Amino acid sequence: MYSLDRLDYEILNKIQENPFNTAKIARELKIPYHKVRRRLNRLLREERIARVYAEPIYPKLGLSTVIFILNRRLENDTDITLLYSMSKMQLLGGRTLLMYNIPRKFIRDLKRFIRILYGEESIEHYGVYDRILVGRKDFKILDEDPDEIDIHEIDISDVNLYYQDHAEPLDRTDLFIIKKLQKDATTSITSIARSLGISKQLAEYHLKKHVMNRGLVEFNAKIFADLKRQPCLVLLVEFSDYLALVSTMMHIVKIPFTSSIFLSNNRMIMYIGTPINLTLKLMRLLDDLVEKGVITKYEYYIQDPSYIPRRYTISCIAYRNGAWRRDRVLRALRRGEIKLREELNTLLEQAHLNDIEELY
Repeated sequence: MYSLDRLDYEILNKIQENPFNTAKIARELKIPYHKVRRRLNRLLREERIARVYAEPIYPKLGLSTVIFILNRRLENDTDITLLYSMSKMQLLGGRTLLMYNIPRKFIRDLKRFIRILYGEESIEHYGVYDRILVGRKDFKILDEDPDEIDIHEIDISDVNLYYQDHAEPLDRTDLFIIKKLQKDATTSITSIARSLGISKQLAEYHLKKHVMNRGLVEFNAKIFADLKRQPCLVLLVEFSDYLALVSTMMHIVKIPFTSSIFLSNNRMIMYIGTPINLTLKLMRLLDDLVEKGVITKYEYYIQDPSYIPRRYTISCIAYRNGAWRRDRVLRALRRGEIKLREELNTLLEQAHLNDIEELY
């Protein structure tokens, strides 16, 4: 088993700044180009220890994040026939987490869809999150003793909080590029252009002028963990002091094995899969915020390590003529429950749910 060292952590830190330029990483780290390339190939492809990916900035895409936690296990994939599906995770205690990124104007339809499938009584948690806190992970933290880490000393200069004030203009080419970079941010421009059937110059124009210049994605990296040794927690927090909470969470989002943080006016949700010593440190920090009155309460669920979570890329075909549209499922829903179930059966029989792909 390949074990990571300080150079691996430094490379993972740098590649989040620019995953397209390995030569620049080598220059900044003052090490030979071939050594950086060999390390990246081992991390990302041979050993598959890590992945580098684009995090879509959903507020800029005109999408809200909607989370359901259901008090039951879901044995089939009916719930992911919806084009706006993003994640499905089984939790201990017989629960299931469903995550959707969907235009606000369709949220009422989405909730009705879940109620028809599983019943109102099955919804244990429902939340709409229009803000996202994103930061590149600082992998050098993993080279330190967890007991010696001062979370408030972590550099937060690259952490950003995004609101859903207005959606940036985009087209399907932009979304297709984002979709490809979600799966692998080190994908070459040539490969993206070939998949789209367009010239390399046009693909590069869309990437730089539309996706990057408009800030539609941020690049991040993650290391795959053994869930049996390093369980993942889904953390739900209700808070009373928004500014104080965000100022603390800006440091936490930099820690490897944590997700971006989704926020509403008084609630937040995130995933934490840090080593146990660091997880305990984070939980003590939350207890301190409860004592200070910043947090009203928090609760957590543990991901079932025997079930591989399903995570999906953003959809392209739901975006048409400059706007997000209802997909086949939402259109059927408007014609009534019977039409909805007929459409779901058709989609499942075709074994062709939608154009979203599993991330890994």
